[in-house]
Amino acid sequence: MNSVMVQANGKITVRRGRGLWIACLLSLALSSAAGAQEPQRDSIPTDVRVGILYQPAFRPGIVMPAIAASQELRELADSVRSIVLRDLDYSDRFEVMPVGEAVPTEGPVNYSLWDELGAVWLLLGAIEGSADGPVLRLTLHDVVFRLLQDVRAYQLPALGQTDFRLAVHGAADQVVEWATSSPGLAATRVAYVEKSPGGSEIYVVDSDGFAMRRVSRDSSIALSPAWSPKGDRLAYMSYQAGDPAIYESDLNPGISTLLVDLPGLDMTPDYSPDGTRLGFAGTIEGRTEVFIYNLERRCCAERATFARYSNSLSPSFSPDGTRIAFNSDRLGQLHIFVKEVDATSAELVTPYIYDGSVHNAGPDWSPLGDRIAFHGWVGGTPQIFTVAPDGRGLRQLTQQGRNEDPSWAPDGRHIVFASTRDGLNGLWVLDVVSGRIRRLVRGTAARLPAWSGRLDSPSVRQTEGVAGSNRNNP
Repeated sequence: MNSVMVQANGKITVRRGRGLWIACLLSLALSSAAGAQEPQRDSIPTDVRVGILYQPAFRPGIVMPAIAASQELRELADSVRSIVLRDLDYSDRFEVMPVGEAVPTEGPVNYSLWDELGAVWLLLGAIEGSADGPVLRLTLHDVVFRLLQDVRAYQLPALGQTDFRLAVHGAADQVVEWATSSPGLAATRVAYVEKSPGGSEIYVVDSDGFAMRRVSRDSSIALSPAWSPKGDRLAYMSYQAGDPAIYESDLNPGISTLLVDLPGLDMTPDYSPDGTRLGFAGTIEGRTEVFIYNLERRCCAERATFARYSNSLSPSFSPDGTRIAFNSDRLGQLHIFVKEVDATSAELVTPYIYDGSVHNAGPDWSPLGDRIAFHGWVGGTPQIFTVAPDGRGLRQLTQQGRNEDPSWAPDGRHIVFASTRDGLNGLWVLDVVSGRIRRLVRGTAARLPAWSGRLDSPSVRQTEGVAGSNRNNP
């Protein structure tokens, strides 16, 4: 049975023995860097200007009265409204406004009234059909310009079905896009790692913190989940068969199969944006290097990094799939590098400190392509940073507690990360524009989050709509 030992000089050697392997694997994988020593001073040089940088912006008010529905569908309508309002709030694009009891909501839209109350957008909803086949109709009005912005109806699953919440999240995302021309993030999920009696397992949760469920049942150590582009599969490292390998879980019906099993350690997988390749770190000659695996052929792991006597791991593809960001200790310090997938050389993007102890790890490339998120040590404590792929514009985003393992939402605006800011481990979501932060997973030892792309419920169907937008209200 193979095991790994991280030596004091940062080398990784393959040895025998389960107990030593488990301890070293946890230390290695959860830090996202092999052989990294804990720094004794700040990892960010004093001649580089960094700081908490946010840009407070106006958030237009949006109001959504109670959804019209028959008494039979009242509970379902109230559930839909609660989900939609929470999604609009968590998008950080709107100021969700309450509806006073004295405000009349029947009859034609009174734009003047809603304008006086400070609303910019008015969202009206109605539930029709039956409890087994409800239809949600959403109508968005531009109060300022007195226009019907858009209207659409959605065939929803029955309340309580597995994909009911995802279908409603998708409808809420449509409202965000109508109003802002930008994609929403509600119809997404976050995968993460949590301790279990056997070691650790993979879990997923909706973007609003609801509908948590366990994915892996390996009764061993599972780490580093990564979403496929379609969101139907998760790749992760597991020790379930005694050999540290990469498995792929088909979320429907929830079956895991072996994907990559090279000699030694295989970990930190990441799918290419087109889903044809898988980047991961594998052991070679006593160290880790980044490899690219061909998912279409289910074979042919080709080496992508070349650094003698050092470790490279945690690859993250650029949105166009031509480059990867990864962390490596090839300079004697743990740094973030960027390289063309097919090139041999790599460029340093995090600040180098001569004769300093540095720990910059866990890179995640923004879906917009303009920033790379990572965690870097400041005064011995990890904090979340972003930097441009060319190494410019370093920004520190957190400063309270320990903050690590960042992952971008598909909107390129929100980041999920593990934090101890309240004294307990958990996952938090940060809006990098306004600085607003919210807890996603409470009171658990959650680590290594990975945010999915947009997920569309297979059962939700747009039943009708109005083409275009900004149409005059009849």
